[in-house]
Amino acid sequence: MDDSRRHFETTVGPLLPRSAAFAHAQLGNRQDAEDAIQDAALRACQRLGAYDPSRPFAGWWFAILRNCCHDILRRRQRMVACELHEVAQSDRPPLDERDALEQALAGLSAAHREILQLRYCGDCSYRDLALALDIPEGTVMSRLHAARRALAERLAAAERDPGGTR
Repeated sequence: MDDSRRHFETTVGPLLPRSAAFAHAQLGNRQDAEDAIQDAALRACQRLGAYDPSRPFAGWWFAILRNCCHDILRRRQRMVACELHEVAQSDRPPLDERDALEQALAGLSAAHREILQLRYCGDCSYRDLALALDIPEGTVMSRLHAARRALAERLAAAERDPGGTR
């Protein structure tokens, strides 16, 4: 095994739990998340020469993983937003805090939902988010702030009206 491949494996290894959490949040199930991680690993190995070592590896890796997740969603025509929206539109009240959170996330824009998932499921730094989303760090901060505020507003509204009778 050459040094670059060994370095790749030791660098990606610690990111795998965060990667699995992010991919699962994006795709909604474990099998699709595993497929996305495998696809990302293959793509990253193939493109290792294009990686700029002066930039954070995690940002580069999560950009590849994000694209793999999007490819799976397009290929299978299944968007997490649609699944979460169906849950939010059901007649049953939230059973627990996770249901309430999923319902609140379902009402967010795709950009807000994605940045929150990368930040909290993928545990990405602001710099990693900027690289993964291909946006400036200042935009990361403002988008993340707006996403948190929108999520808090949705959760507060759900708490005021748990049955969704508005």
